[in-house]
Amino acid sequence: MFRQALRLSFLLLLISGIARAQSAQDVAAAEKLISPSARDAVNRLGELSHLPEGQWRYHIGNVAHGEDPALDDSSWPVAQPNSDYSTEAMWFRQWIEVPKTLQGYDLTGARIWFQFNAWVNGPLPQIIYFNGRRVAMGDDLAPIVLVDQAKPGDRILVAVKLLATVDRKHFAGTPMNIDFAPNRPSPEDMREEFLTAALLVPSLSKDIPADQSTLERSIAQVDLKALDSADQSAFDASLRAAQ
Repeated sequence: MFRQALRLSFLLLLISGIARAQSAQDVAAAEKLISPSARDAVNRLGELSHLPEGQWRYHIGNVAHGEDPALDDSSWPVAQPNSDYSTEAMWFRQWIEVPKTLQGYDLTGARIWFQFNAWVNGPLPQIIYFNGRRVAMGDDLAPIVLVDQAKPGDRILVAVKLLATVDRKHFAGTPMNIDFAPNRPSPEDMREEFLTAALLVPSLSKDIPADQSTLERSIAQVDLKALDSADQSAFDASLRAAQ
């Protein structure tokens, strides 16, 4: 009965958007309720949900065809996230490659999203290009699909033009979140269930120590050695066992 109540409560949280958009405070509170080894496993799962942001090169001022993949930007300086830049028009560029594995996880079939986070005291118009083709234009842009049905080795030249502004531009980073291939168990969904269960057990359980022990045994099923050795089938099987 407890498991059914836990699943129902989790689904209600998920539907309301709480579980899928857990705040940093929620995550910190949940992590305090699980053991260090369980916390390590949960954090490893979290590392699989996004690509590293990599290095962005930037140029202040207009550049003819700054979106061209053939343009040599090697002399451009490297941008620093959470930094302020010019009021002039600017270009940012980076080659993004789908890695062979991400922390041991094969991203084949995954969908990868891209968002360029920058702002000023007002709208910040931006134009985004993938491999020289314009894919988005406007301000306050939502995430867009960088790669659908990913394959290791896929390479995309991402170029972003920021138009001139009255105030200095603030570059905040470029999250690249991952939707996992639908034919595999999702590490991110598993992580969210673990954290949500950790928060719900104290308020729903009639036998907190026993149910916390069950949660710990579930998290312990996650086979990090299989992940480290890039054994996809063994890792997926461990997530199903944890579920």
